[in-house]
Amino acid sequence: MAVFSGVHAALLTAFDAAGALDTTATAALATDLVDRGVHGLVVNGSTGEFASLSTEERRLNLETVIAAVGGRTQVTAQVGAMTTADAVASSEHALRSGAVAGMLVCPYYEAIDEREVEAYFRSVAEVGLPLMIYNNPSATGWSMRPEFIARLATIDGVRFLKDTTPEVGRLFRIRQLCGDSIEILSGQDSVALAGFLAGGAQATVWGAVNAVPEACVRLWELAVLDQDADRAREFWSYLYPLTQFFETHGYAQAVKTATNLRGIDVGAPRLPALPVEESDLAELRQLLRVVNEAVAQFERSPATQSV
Repeated sequence: MAVFSGVHAALLTAFDAAGALDTTATAALATDLVDRGVHGLVVNGSTGEFASLSTEERRLNLETVIAAVGGRTQVTAQVGAMTTADAVASSEHALRSGAVAGMLVCPYYEAIDEREVEAYFRSVAEVGLPLMIYNNPSATGWSMRPEFIARLATIDGVRFLKDTTPEVGRLFRIRQLCGDSIEILSGQDSVALAGFLAGGAQATVWGAVNAVPEACVRLWELAVLDQDADRAREFWSYLYPLTQFFETHGYAQAVKTATNLRGIDVGAPRLPALPVEESDLAELRQLLRVVNEAVAQFERSPATQSV
């Protein structure tokens, strides 16, 4: 079973000028993130614009990333789909391709109830790929109750949870209900520090990692490895405004624009999504500058670097 620790990038998907999949650029981004100390990659997630990708593109995307990193880090595949059959097929492909886990979002258009969601999870779990519950109410239109998450956690093969909500208190309730039966990952950028310090999360799946990988890793090091709450909070004061920009300017679009600004060409979002407006670029550049300066300022102490 995969064990999640550290900072996992919700990987962007690169497109060329014509809007086609750019596997060379996606591979370059994946390699760059690993080289910069990121602990894992999640392919075909929300930040990766999976809803705009065909089944063939999602499969090629995953195969590209796994080949590019060559076993140097964990690769997780988002395998959720609108139908159970498609989710099962995606899970089977991810397992064959070498993914360590499948992140499973619920169908995100037609509303289904908890009974139907549980059946969906049970069917996908039968593939044998360890599953991560992906609670993302902004995409699905509803948030899983902690009690329902605890029920899903009893399914053989459901081992992880990415909770993409701003409600840190949920993590306490979920941990109370599930104990050690499930690993909880922080999934909302703007509450990442609270997830580490208060929620007890040992890992995060975070789209901002594409744009500021060293900063995201440094926050995790300060909060989780060093357990230095004071320095982590101070560092977070520089990083938090950038997370707010991302969450208020079209998340995937803003992260993609910021990643391009740091010199990694991943192209534009797939239409109808558009890059950040020109009028907002000066603010984004300044936020990136502040974060990158803070990384240099908050070096880990020699006593903790061996941890």
